Amino acid sequence: MALILLGSALWGASGTLTKLLKQHGFAIYDILAWRYFISFLALAALATVFFQASGLRRDLRTLRPAVLLALCTFGMSAAFTWSNFFTTVANAIALSYTAPLFSAVLAWAMLGEEVRGLHRLAVAIGVGGVAVFAAGTAAPADAAQTALSPNVPLGNLLALLSGLQFGCYIVFARKYAQRDGAMLTTTIWQFLTLSILTLPVLPFTLFKGISAGGYLILAVYATLCTAAPILLLNLAGLFLKAHESSVLALSEIPFAILIGMATLGEYPSLTSWVGVTLILVAGGLASVPHTG
Repeated sequence: MALILLGSALWGASGTLTKLLKQHGFAIYDILAWRYFISFLALAALATVFFQASGLRRDLRTLRPAVLLALCTFGMSAAFTWSNFFTTVANAIALSYTAPLFSAVLAWAMLGEEVRGLHRLAVAIGVGGVAVFAAGTAAPADAAQTALSPNVPLGNLLALLSGLQFGCYIVFARKYAQRDGAMLTTTIWQFLTLSILTLPVLPFTLFKGISAGGYLILAVYATLCTAAPILLLNLAGLFLKAHESSVLALSEIPFAILIGMATLGEYPSLTSWVGVTLILVAGGLASVPHTG
């Protein structure tokens, strides 16, 4: 639980840092490419210092989980980002955070993990809380939606695909953590795979004349808001069932709101606060262990 909550708190800071990176001249594709590359370097350095070469070794059999997790990460990010081009922000948030529903079903089918008692209620309340939160962030009905949301059904489908892939990610992380246990090494190779996928974008950023301060913020963003949260999520698979991790991961929303209030002065509506309260209730229920 502590691993997931710490990771969610770090993820929650990504919105603020993303705005700062945009002010320094970074485009979305610059951030995506460099965050993966810097994350790989940071985790490889960590493994080298504390575990020497043994922290980097992978054979072909154990390399497959890292590649699969990398593809889930890339697909999840791409689907969510793309969904915002076609549907409303509220829809994108609500549908992408259906991950607890998908992870509960997939964990039952693939891992034999049963969801019982309060945890079923936690999944339902958590997803409902996200829907309420999204309703509180929705634009007024008279706002111009046509230009910003030209194909709502396609955008909703992409956001739902993002939620499915996040659910798959959590289940796969749980499966391989239980089977292998070397999640630091898996995460390093996961980021190496992502770096290779986005490698063609890296050189173009260097010609934009971005200041050293901008790259420093990017390094902090990649290390604290990308590498650390994903490593913590992967490690949580050693201790928590998939549906428990996915419900607790919803705490990213409250953390993001609090950080946004403190740093950017962004305050949510009353409806959004109701949604956040439901998410916190769901997290509390998910933390209650099964009995019997």
